[in-house]
Amino acid sequence: MATETIFGSRMSRWIAGFYWGLLVLLGVIFLGLPLLATDMPQFVAVILVTTFVLIALLFVFILHRAYGMRFTVTRDEVIIRGIFNTSRVQRSEIKSLEKVPIPFGFRLGGASLLGGWYYLPGIGTAWVSMTNFSDGVMITTKKGKHYVITPKNPMEFIKKAKQA
Repeated sequence: MATETIFGSRMSRWIAGFYWGLLVLLGVIFLGLPLLATDMPQFVAVILVTTFVLIALLFVFILHRAYGMRFTVTRDEVIIRGIFNTSRVQRSEIKSLEKVPIPFGFRLGGASLLGGWYYLPGIGTAWVSMTNFSDGVMITTKKGKHYVITPKNPMEFIKKAKQA
C-alpha cells in the first residue's frame, strides 16, 4: 500500500460562478463609481480602487485555494487542506466514515462559503471543507468531532481511509 494518497476536490460551477460573479459586481461598483462620478475627490477614488484590489486579491486567493483543495490519506492520518486551514485527523481516532449529501447547516465561523465551522442539525458542530453541494464524506472521530469534506471520488476516499 502506498504511504500517501491525495484526493482532489471537484469544484462546483455554481460556487465558482458565484465568486467570479460577485467579483465582477464589486468591480463595477468600486471601479465604475469613480469613473461615473466626475466630482468625486481623488482620494475617495483611490480608496475605492484600493479597496477593490484588496477584495479581488482575497477572492482570487480563495478560488485558488478552493481549486487546490486536497484530502490526503497517509498511513497514520487524514489531512484536510481547506481554504484557510489544514486539519489533521489521526486514522486511529476515526470512528466512522460515510458518504453523505452536503447537509444544511448554520455557519458559526469561517471566512468563505467553502468552509468553516457549522452547526448541522441532528449532528452538532462540524468543520466543513467543501467545493460542491452534491456529495461528500463525513468523518466522525471517537471524541465526537465531525468533518465534512468533498473529495472528487467519495467512495474511493472512504475505501482508502478505512484500509489498515
